[in-house]
Amino acid sequence: MKKLREIKNGDLYYNGYNLKELAKEYGTPLKITFLDVIGEHINSLKEAFNKAKNELGYTGKFIYLNANKANYGKEEIETSFLSSDGLETSSYYDLLLTTKMFNKHPEFKNKLIVSNGLKLHDYCDAIVDTYNQGYDIIDIIDDLNEYEYLKSKNLPIKVGMRIHLSSLYEAEVPDDRFGLMAQDIKYILDDIKNTKLILTTIHYHQRGFDYEEDKFKENLLKAFNHYLNAKKLYPTVVNFDIGGGMPLPIEENFNYDSFAKTTLSYLKELCEKNHLDMPNIIGENGKFSQKDSTVNIYKVVGVKNTGAYPWHIVDGSLLIALPEMYALGEPILVMPINNLDKPMQQVRLAGITCDCDDVFFDKSKGYFEISKKEDNYIGLIGTGSYQNSMNGKGGVHHCLLPEEKDLLIYTKDGKEVREIRHELQTIEDVYRIINFK
Repeated sequence: MKKLREIKNGDLYYNGYNLKELAKEYGTPLKITFLDVIGEHINSLKEAFNKAKNELGYTGKFIYLNANKANYGKEEIETSFLSSDGLETSSYYDLLLTTKMFNKHPEFKNKLIVSNGLKLHDYCDAIVDTYNQGYDIIDIIDDLNEYEYLKSKNLPIKVGMRIHLSSLYEAEVPDDRFGLMAQDIKYILDDIKNTKLILTTIHYHQRGFDYEEDKFKENLLKAFNHYLNAKKLYPTVVNFDIGGGMPLPIEENFNYDSFAKTTLSYLKELCEKNHLDMPNIIGENGKFSQKDSTVNIYKVVGVKNTGAYPWHIVDGSLLIALPEMYALGEPILVMPINNLDKPMQQVRLAGITCDCDDVFFDKSKGYFEISKKEDNYIGLIGTGSYQNSMNGKGGVHHCLLPEEKDLLIYTKDGKEVREIRHELQTIEDVYRIINFK
């Protein structure tokens, strides 16, 4: 995978761009999305799996789906759609948005749609409507009510079963609410032959930014045993969907070639042992597609001494910009983007909100390192997934702080394009949102 970060002459370059120079040119607070990174990530993972397929003689396909929920930016979804083999949806509205994207690009109507999540009747009806329009859609059944409702439609819609698995990671809730329990799976396997529904897929969700190979294999084997049972009963079962959670390149040193080869060789071994054809592997990746495409940049605008470490205050809110970090412990890199070759000092960072929780420092050390010079900029690296939806992009924020200027950078017809998607939010924008006249 392409190395995105590089330090030259004391400045941080990201995707080949000097972040300090971009900050000075466009002003801060600034959010930059490098759309090309999305396509590069998707293609690099597809290449890793295709390389492993060829080396191992693995006969199934690798199918890359972008999980829309990671970033609902129009440009991000469209970029992902063009590189992916299809899209994964998580709600009724998400499916409506997906079909709208497909309608915009009718030449890709044969790409796959996989629908997850809890499905009330509106969502199920949209799945039926999407099927009737001729799209290749698979509904991943999450509970029996959904199964019975779809069954009542008397249509040959492709379906899958999401397998309930307890988490192996201490930081997660062990009793995941998603997935079918053993008795539900048995009921569907016994009953579906009496319906028009076509069972094609066994699905489980592999959370993976805390990737550990032994735990990955343990969950994979639990889910794959359900694939083996279903495949023996129904030859139409051809897909093994590992969900999201593709390991993320947090430290830029994860070996995806090795990961792909390990995964496929393990699955090949299980299939050969059970004398079954090798399934297509579906990955529903959101963070992997989107996370590394975006960087937030802030300027240090004030210093205040109240204790052992001086507070360096930035012209934005860390709390608003990093909801995934504060709420879920998502690893996001926070670092200076200039003066990296200068003498450093130990400080703590603070946002400009009136909130004592709007702070950042290395908890293990108790401080954050920044240069002793005055013109310091801070980068939040890897904010492309979930931040927009979790912090309410386009809304009203804590202390009425304005949203950052939103810059897109991408390549079109071989030429660089820079596009301001949104200017820095103004108080007039806020008045309109809250209907304050």
